[in-house]
Amino acid sequence: MVMPLEPLCTGSQLLRQLLRDFRSGKLKTETFCRDVEVAYNNAIDERALTAVEQPIFEKLFDVVVWFSPFPEERAEVPQLRNEEQVLQAAFAAEAELGATS
Repeated sequence: MVMPLEPLCTGSQLLRQLLRDFRSGKLKTETFCRDVEVAYNNAIDERALTAVEQPIFEKLFDVVVWFSPFPEERAEVPQLRNEEQVLQAAFAAEAELGATS
């Protein structure tokens, strides 16, 4: 009988790991944004996040989903975000999470 594998990270662990990997340089901005979007939308049950974590990760999600590496695209669509804005959002999320730990 084959037993299903348990996920390596659950709840906020996955999002926290993505933050750590991005901040340490293991993930490029484009990869980080894609992975946070997929994790937040598909891999994590929002109920697994604490009442403190949920708005922090929601704010981060709201930035990463608007990331564009293309300056000309950002010039035409003002809500698109650049690498610096994603990095600032990651710093902010990490700081807020650290303040609540």
